[in-house]
Amino acid sequence: MNTILDHATRLAAWRLVLLGLLGPLAWGAQAQARLERDGVVLYWGLVPAAVVSQQHALADLHGGPPAGKVHHLVVALFDAKTGQRIENAVVQAQLSETGVVDAAPKYLLPMKINEQASYGQLFGMAKDGPYLFRVKVKLPDQPAAIDFTIEARVPHADMR
Repeated sequence: MNTILDHATRLAAWRLVLLGLLGPLAWGAQAQARLERDGVVLYWGLVPAAVVSQQHALADLHGGPPAGKVHHLVVALFDAKTGQRIENAVVQAQLSETGVVDAAPKYLLPMKINEQASYGQLFGMAKDGPYLFRVKVKLPDQPAAIDFTIEARVPHADMR
């Protein structure tokens, strides 16, 4: 079997799984993208609290909602070579907004969406964007964290 084709097929399948993972959240995602660095593929989505609250009580999610315009950052990680989902990472994200003091980094907690491992956290934003998230992914078998930069915009600011 052609390993390049097999890998491409698995990667395409994982992309479809990720879209399925976000399920009811995907239609309301304010921003989403794929990033790759140092052998890790990171898919992310930024979802307004109004959409998340249709599926989950915000008070029960990651310790409750923070102050501000609340959004949920969701991250799914994959091994770039094998397409395998990464379930044992430690993930942190720090929100930056123009003209606002940077928030303290937060851990993105492991969570299951449709029985698939992901990481997520609620963030309270002061403004309508743009948002910059500095994400650090620490894998158990690597000495240093992998840094990702997520630039997010809110095209539908009325959905909160």
